[in-house]
Amino acid sequence: MHHRSLVGLLGALALAAFAEPVRAQAGSLLGRVRDDEGSAVYGATILATGPGAAERVATTDRLGFFRLDGLAAGPWTVSVSRLGYEAAPRSLTLPAGEVVELEIVLQRRAIRVEGISVEAARSRDRIRFEQVGGATIREMDLADLKRVPGVAEADPLRAVEVLPGVVSTSDFSAAFHVRGGSADQNLILLDGVPVFSPFHLGGFFSVFNADMLSRAELQSGGFPADEGGRVSSVLLVESDAGDGSFGVDAGLSLLASRVAVSGGIPRGLAARLGQANVHWRLSARRSYFDWLLSPAFDFPYHLQDFQGILEAWTRNGDRLQVTAYSGDDVLDLTRLDPNDFPLRIDWRWGNDLVGLRWTRPGGGGGSWDARAGWSRYGTGLEFPDFGDTEFRSQIRQVHTRVDRELRPSPFWRVRLGGSAESLRYDNLFLSGGTRFGGGRGTGALLATWAQASWSRPRAWLVEAGLRIDGWRPDPGSPTWKPEPRVALKRFFAAGDGALKLAVGRYAQFLHSIRDEELPIGLDVWVLAGQRAPPVVSDQLQLGLEGYPREDWYLSLEAYVRSFDGVLTLNPGEDPNDAQDDFLSGSGSSWGADLMVRREGGRVNGWLALSFLRARRTFPDALSPIQPAPELEYAPIFDRRLDADLVLRYPLPWGWQGGLRWNVGTGTPYTRALGSYATYSPRFVDVDGRLEWAGASDQTDDLGGYAVYLEARNRSRYPVYHRLDVTARKTFRKSWGSLEPYVDLVNVYNRRNVLFYFYQYDEAPPRRSGISMFPVLPTLGLEVRFR
Repeated sequence: MHHRSLVGLLGALALAAFAEPVRAQAGSLLGRVRDDEGSAVYGATILATGPGAAERVATTDRLGFFRLDGLAAGPWTVSVSRLGYEAAPRSLTLPAGEVVELEIVLQRRAIRVEGISVEAARSRDRIRFEQVGGATIREMDLADLKRVPGVAEADPLRAVEVLPGVVSTSDFSAAFHVRGGSADQNLILLDGVPVFSPFHLGGFFSVFNADMLSRAELQSGGFPADEGGRVSSVLLVESDAGDGSFGVDAGLSLLASRVAVSGGIPRGLAARLGQANVHWRLSARRSYFDWLLSPAFDFPYHLQDFQGILEAWTRNGDRLQVTAYSGDDVLDLTRLDPNDFPLRIDWRWGNDLVGLRWTRPGGGGGSWDARAGWSRYGTGLEFPDFGDTEFRSQIRQVHTRVDRELRPSPFWRVRLGGSAESLRYDNLFLSGGTRFGGGRGTGALLATWAQASWSRPRAWLVEAGLRIDGWRPDPGSPTWKPEPRVALKRFFAAGDGALKLAVGRYAQFLHSIRDEELPIGLDVWVLAGQRAPPVVSDQLQLGLEGYPREDWYLSLEAYVRSFDGVLTLNPGEDPNDAQDDFLSGSGSSWGADLMVRREGGRVNGWLALSFLRARRTFPDALSPIQPAPELEYAPIFDRRLDADLVLRYPLPWGWQGGLRWNVGTGTPYTRALGSYATYSPRFVDVDGRLEWAGASDQTDDLGGYAVYLEARNRSRYPVYHRLDVTARKTFRKSWGSLEPYVDLVNVYNRRNVLFYFYQYDEAPPRRSGISMFPVLPTLGLEVRFR
C-alpha cells in the first residue's frame, strides 16, 4: 500500500478544507449533565432551539458532557431529557463567536416517558456520524441484544454476527471473523480489560451475562491511534452498574440459571468515603444439567461465572470504576463408570480479570482517563490413569494506560496517551517423559499515541494520528512498529450524507494457534518473539454513509487489507526442533459491506450485506522441494456473500417479536477425491529378502489405505441459510416484572453442513455429513424485582 501518496492526498484535501472560510459569527455551547446525586447522566438528549427555529441535537457522553458547535448568535432554548428524570429546559443568549458553558442537574423521577430511550439511541448514532471520521462503529444496546434470536439466552457475541463484515463459520461456535481477519485478531474488552478467550463450552456461547451489560460496540475498521493490540476489530463490552437503587434480575433458560443483584451504599457512608454516590452490581450464573440429571446418570460438564462492577462518583464529577470477572468450564469424565467410558480425563478452562479505572473531567469537555488491569486465561487437562501425561496452556497480562483528551477550540480535539503491558504465556504437552509441544515466554509492550481531529461542522472532518508500539520479547529481539492512521470525511446534503476515507497500519504481538477449521476448540496463545513474528496489517477503506430520510440510515464501505506475519501449525515439524512448531505466512482480504437500517416506526431493524475475498499464504512444509514453495488458499472464514436481515416488530396481545434470517455462500473445505492402497517395505529375517506389504495383506499392518485430496480448500460447502425468530412479553407487577420469552432457531429445519465424512471401505465409497443446528425451540423466563 502506497502510504506516502495517500497521506499526501489527504494532506492536500485537509489544507483545502482549512483554507475555506469559517463562519465568523458561529458560537459553541458545551456543558455537563449530572443527576441530583452527582453522577454523570449518560445518553441524555440535548435539544437546542435557536434563531429561525433552527434545531441542533446532541447526547451526553459517559462523563455527562455534550458540545454543539457552529451555532448562530442569539437566543437559544436548551432542553435536556432522559428516561427516569424530569426535563430541564434552560434559556440563554449566545454571543457571536463565543463559547457558553452550562452545568445542568436533572432530578430523578420514577415516570415512564415513551420514546425518550429510542430518541436517545437514535441521537447517539447521529452524533457519532457527525463526530467520528474514519472508524466503522456499530453499537447494540441491551434491547438490541435481546431482540436477536439465539440459543437459550441473549449473547452479545452471537448478536455481533448480524453486523456487516462479520462472519461466523459454525452454529457451534460464537467465535467471529471481521473483514478477513482471524478470530484471535479481534480485541475484546470488558470495561477496558482484555478477555483472551471469551467463550464457554469450547466456543458454543460467550462468557458475557447480558443482565450485566449496558451495550456492546464493534469497531470493524478504521479505528484511531489510541486503539491497538489487535489488527482486525475492537469489541467494547460495557457493564451497567445500575442507578444505585436495589434490584434483582434473575433468569432461567434451558442452558443455565443466573441472577444479578444491584444497589448502592447509603449517601452518608458515601460522603464519609469522599464520594457523592456509589453504585454496584453483582451477578452469578451456572449451568444445571449436572444437577438435574444426577438422579438418572452423571452429566460430566458444567460452567459457572461471576461478574461484578462498582462505580463511584465524586461531587466534582470524577468517576472510579472497579470491574471483575471469573468463569470456569469443567468437563470431568473421572466421575463416570470406567466400564461405560474408559477415557478418564478432567478438563478445566476459564478466564479471570480485574480492572480499575479513574476518569476526571477537564475544562472545555476534555478529560483524564487512567486504567489498570490484570487478565488471565488458562486451560488444563489431567489424565488420572496416566500420571506422566500433562497438557496445559496459560496466558496472563498486566496493563496500565493513561489517556488525555483536550479540546482547545470548537474545531479541534486532541487525544494523547501511553500504555505499558506485561504478558506471559506457558504451554506444555508432555506424555511418557516426551515433550510433544509447548513453549513459554514473556513480553513487554510500551505504546504511545497522539490523535488530532479537526472539524468544520457538517462540512469537513479530518483525523490524523500516530501510534508507536515497542515490543520486547523473551526469548526474541526487541522491535518497534510505527503505525500512522489518517481519516477524512466530507459531508454533503446539508450534513445528512458523507464520503469518508481511512488508511492506517496496525500491529499485533500475540497469536492463538487454535485450529479454526474445527467447529469447537480452545485457544492456545503464544507471543511474538523467537518462534513467531508480530502481525502487521495495512488497511484502506472508502465509504459512503448518511441519513437519506429521518428514520433511515445507509452505509456502504469498501476495504482492502494485508496481513503480514500470520501463524499456523507446521504439519511437517520436527519433534526434536523446538523452533519449528509454527509456520509464518501472509494474508490479504478485500470486500464491501452494506448496511440499511430503519430506526423508528413499529417495524424496524436492518439489512446487512457483505462481500469478502480472503487469502492465506504459507510455505508448503510437506513439499520435498527446497526452498518450500508457497501454498495459497482460502481460509475457512472466506464466505464470499453473507446477508443478514434483522427485524423487530409488535405481535398480538402485547408480545414483541424479533427475526433474523441469515443467508451465506458456503465456506471452503478440502474435498477427498479418492483413496488408494499404500505399500511399505518389510525385511524378512529368514532369508534376508525385502518384500512389500499392502492393504490386501491382512496379516500385516505395514500397508493400508491413503486418501487423495484436492488442493486445500478448493471446494465449498452448500449455501448456508437459517431463519430464527423470538417473542417476549413483559408482565408488570407491583414488585417488578416477569418476562417470558421463546426462541425458535432454524424454523424450517435447514440441514446446513458442518463437515463431511468419506467411507472408502464401502463399494462404491459413500459420503455422509454432520449438520449444524436442527430446528431448536428454547424458552426462558426473566424476573426483575424493584
